[in-house]
Amino acid sequence: MKSRRYYSKRIIQILILIVFLYLLVNWREITFRIGNRCLAVDIVSQEELLIKLEGSMDAGHRPALTYNDHEVAWDGITEKYYLPQNMGEKIWDGILSSGDGTLYWLEDEYFGKYAEAIAQGHAFTLYCADGASWYSCQVVFTGMPVMVIETEDGRDIDREGAVSHARMWTHDVKSKGKQYQAVGCQVSARGDSSKGFPKQGYKLVLEKKLSLFGLRNDEDWVMVALWDDDGLIHNKFSYDVWQNMAANNTVRKDQGTRMEYVEVFCNDIYMGVYGLVERMDAKELGLDKNDILYKCHGFQVADESIEEDFGLSVAYDIKYPKEYDRDTWLPLKEYLDVCAADVVTDYDKAASLLNMENAIDYNIFMMLTWAEDNNARKNICFVAEYMRDGPQQYQIIKVPWDLNFSWGQSTYDGDFDRKLYHPERIQDPSLWSFDIQAMYRRYPDEIENLTRKRWQQLRKDVLSKERLFAMLDEEFTYLHGSGAYDRNYIRWEEHGREKWKDEYIYEYVEGRLAFLDSFYQDFSLSGRME
Repeated sequence: MKSRRYYSKRIIQILILIVFLYLLVNWREITFRIGNRCLAVDIVSQEELLIKLEGSMDAGHRPALTYNDHEVAWDGITEKYYLPQNMGEKIWDGILSSGDGTLYWLEDEYFGKYAEAIAQGHAFTLYCADGASWYSCQVVFTGMPVMVIETEDGRDIDREGAVSHARMWTHDVKSKGKQYQAVGCQVSARGDSSKGFPKQGYKLVLEKKLSLFGLRNDEDWVMVALWDDDGLIHNKFSYDVWQNMAANNTVRKDQGTRMEYVEVFCNDIYMGVYGLVERMDAKELGLDKNDILYKCHGFQVADESIEEDFGLSVAYDIKYPKEYDRDTWLPLKEYLDVCAADVVTDYDKAASLLNMENAIDYNIFMMLTWAEDNNARKNICFVAEYMRDGPQQYQIIKVPWDLNFSWGQSTYDGDFDRKLYHPERIQDPSLWSFDIQAMYRRYPDEIENLTRKRWQQLRKDVLSKERLFAMLDEEFTYLHGSGAYDRNYIRWEEHGREKWKDEYIYEYVEGRLAFLDSFYQDFSLSGRME
């Protein structure tokens, strides 16, 4: 039997090991506390500061700051500097400096509260002294990537565009690659229904291809303002859910796009949180040279026409290929002639024109999200995939775009007193994709069987409540933890943020899943058109 002394010795060894592991994991923070420095800048008390500033005069303006040798983002409205930090590291990182003199942080208890300081947007006080003069400013740390846009001569960004320069810090746990990038660019305002919003969306064209914030390597980007995306969550969540669904089927060209959050500053003005989105194009969808990409921008279905485009350009654009003729419109026209009718009278014909696996997924996605602005052709990208074999030369694949009005959020009606969340949609069975609905009205058994089987498959993992809630938790933790969520709504307080609650989307997801479980079991609320 082992003695008491043996066990005491073992306990001491274990305690020493625990202390060693703690020191190993937290050495950076311990070093910071001992050195009383942050970003290679001394932290001093009020008394120490007065001694260091003695004999100098207030310069009357802010100091010029560089972070890792690059100019720091500045907001002229709040008169604060903004520095990105990697929330995953949980320690202040980088080197702050100034050509105007020696920097000193004023002592602040929040230097020891990393996560709280970032989440609350706490402003730290910084002084700069050169012996004759001193400068002061406030610095806020953000957990989100930062993009600074500077237009030529400070001109406003309009639809004509402005020659600009962009500086980006990708110092963020969700990003990969370089931490800082700078590039010339052209920035122009974009959006149709959103053109009257105070916060404008942008089209960003870089002078060279770059991978931004972990997204693809490209020069052409979309910056979504998220002005009418309450909670900043609907677009991002929708794109991610669709990507997960598309990854779970065998369709090659329906994966859709990706989006990452970024805080934007333009000409020394903080513009809030934007969604940087990969453009929906041939590259994003992996199209072949014989494929065609259409994008719908209206609700119309063209009448018979002898015009070159059959009248389709009223509501559709051809995004790929760049050069096209009358024949390029034919796959879309044939599909609409059959599938945009109120009732599909030839199931085999419709099923040959549609990639049915994709069509069923798209209909489930519409029903789940209640994306009312994406079901009747508008905001849909249509891929006409060239088929080397089969009864049809082309099959249509659908991919959603612009998904802010989803998950119970209403469409914008020009009235900012509108109700942002509509819980009655949780049990509303009416939002079908137009083509599947037309097929269902004549061929309900076929559509019910395909839908029921696919829904049950998706519910095991891709559309489980646990997975969807985990996705929402991750995004809201990031938005709030970065401090960017609150900053965005303080900047745009006229938006009426007080009407939105994050729990709305959780309530909708849980209720909608339960409703569709019951609905897809017997389709009892759908009604049949014989």
